[in-house]
Amino acid sequence: MIARSYFASFLVLLATPALAQQPRSIVGKWHFPGQGCGADDGTITIGPMSLQGEDVLCKFTSVKRDGNRVTWKGSCDSSGEGSSEETVTAVETAKGLTIRYHPGGNVLEGLQRCLR
Repeated sequence: MIARSYFASFLVLLATPALAQQPRSIVGKWHFPGQGCGADDGTITIGPMSLQGEDVLCKFTSVKRDGNRVTWKGSCDSSGEGSSEETVTAVETAKGLTIRYHPGGNVLEGLQRCLR
């Protein structure tokens, strides 16, 4: 019985560094520096399979995470431009979140996480 307890503790210690190295989720609300987090402040809302901003709504069919880079593939509908197939990448660094749309070409840089 005691050996089992030690073994379980050992497994938890082995798993802890791997869990600590996982980047945090980018799901949530993001804002541009100097802007607020209200609905009229141009926030970007990221879901597991979606992204919504003031003038864009993306619904994704696939998602892949590689370290601090998240890549989605799906359809984005920009107001006034219609829907198009896009690959969207998001990378979080100490300077904030950068979102790039391919082939659309839009780049959003320096986004900051809204407090919950």
